[in-house]
Amino acid sequence: MVHAVLAVLVGVACSDSVSVPTTWNATLTVGSEVPAPTGTSTLGGTAVVMIAGGGTAQGTLTYTLTLTGTPTATISAAHIHTAAVGVTGPVRVNLCGAGTAPACPSSPGSVSSSATFTSGSSVVSGSPTLTFDGLVSAIHNFGAYVNVHTGSAGPPVVGNPGGESRGQLVSPGTGTP
Repeated sequence: MVHAVLAVLVGVACSDSVSVPTTWNATLTVGSEVPAPTGTSTLGGTAVVMIAGGGTAQGTLTYTLTLTGTPTATISAAHIHTAAVGVTGPVRVNLCGAGTAPACPSSPGSVSSSATFTSGSSVVSGSPTLTFDGLVSAIHNFGAYVNVHTGSAGPPVVGNPGGESRGQLVSPGTGTP
């Protein structure tokens, strides 16, 4: 029995893919946005991100973004960025309003979709270069956040095109990183 359990644990430790989907949550608030947004906004919400695969297998990131409150302007895009709490980082995955992602919801509202990568070594958006497996590692180390952008860069600037509401991705039950 002990040998069977050990064999299973060694097999899991040697695997180069995430064999069990992993769920991560973000609570979006205006107060978490860096730099602080302009105007009066109560835009908030939640993001639930489930990750499966990677390594030599296909990787999938499935998500639901639910927005609440009142933004300063029309919601223009939402993304997953890589960076620690309080630091801005590059866009890595479009959640809505950009690329092949679905249109953004009006607030309140929600959007659900997925992004699929051929393997863990597939490159995600942004610079410097990062693979899907690198993105998963960043998320596991509290190094990724969901950011919701509003308005446009103009001229004139409307809303908060650099970001209006933000939340760090954390695993359920871990609280704030």
